[in-house]
Amino acid sequence: MTGVNERAAWWTRAMLLALACSPLVLRGQDIHFTQFFHTPLALSPASIGQFDGDYRFNGVYRQQWRSVTTPYRTFGFGADAASFLGVDGLGVGAWLYNDRAGDSRLNTFHFSLGGSWTERFGDASEHAVTGGLQLGITAISIDQADLSFDAQYNGFYFDPALATNENFARSALSHPDVHAGVRYAYTPAPRERIEAGFALFNLTTPEIGFQGGPGSPLDTRSVFHVITQFPVGEKLDVLPMVQYMAQGKFRELNIGGSVRHILLDRYGLTRAVRLGAYYRAADAGNLYAGLEYDDWTFGISYDINLSDLEPASNNRGALELTAIYIIRRRPLVPVRYKACPDQL
Repeated sequence: MTGVNERAAWWTRAMLLALACSPLVLRGQDIHFTQFFHTPLALSPASIGQFDGDYRFNGVYRQQWRSVTTPYRTFGFGADAASFLGVDGLGVGAWLYNDRAGDSRLNTFHFSLGGSWTERFGDASEHAVTGGLQLGITAISIDQADLSFDAQYNGFYFDPALATNENFARSALSHPDVHAGVRYAYTPAPRERIEAGFALFNLTTPEIGFQGGPGSPLDTRSVFHVITQFPVGEKLDVLPMVQYMAQGKFRELNIGGSVRHILLDRYGLTRAVRLGAYYRAADAGNLYAGLEYDDWTFGISYDINLSDLEPASNNRGALELTAIYIIRRRPLVPVRYKACPDQL
């Protein structure tokens, strides 16, 4: 394949430069999606409408820390459209997720609507710059029934009949959300691309708290990501990527990639398998497998815990499942036929 080595070297330099420009990681976070590359509407508002097709639906399910305590469970669902209402460059989408965490059953439900606008330039429109915005609402609730506190220890043993001495003024709250993002993509060929994005979440910095008095402000979360793809053979692609997040004093760095083996790529049909590995700094290693089957993309990943919880978790972290379905117009597949003899 002509120029493959030169392209691979260029993509590698781009990835190293992006990583070098990222702030240093300090510590990991507990709530995240390992397959950030398969959850576009959670990655950035600027990812709305950025796909090859007309409509996209995606879902994610994550279960974490089952071996340590009550498992954390998260599911999400998103839908978006490209060139909405026939307007080239206009994307719209909706995203929701529900997260239930731990013994307190701390439940977080989020729903947002968003839009994006894309400007393309270059001789073949290979460059694209996108800006996106999401407006939504988040509802948070807590179940106190299964919680225990130090005041319930009577000096000899835990006594659930004792008062907790905790003042919960409320068990539920809600707040508005505003998220914004920008994205640049360069796609010189169907199997070559580099995508870089930056997004800000929780721009309203709402106060969160269940006890009396003012709550603690929810810090704005910033997200930087780079996702690349380039061919290294006739049927083999490499997809290196990096994601960095910062929220208050917390930092999280994900870095890794996957290889993609193409089984079929013609008549608008694509079938491929993926295998990859990622590292979430100071937290976990991740193994990933994916399948592309025409309009469907499936992913499964497993986190191997490497944090301070390693002894209690026995290295077991989280299982995550993703699915993406894209509706697209494609040319009709030519029908193979055998010509009949002239006498017929």
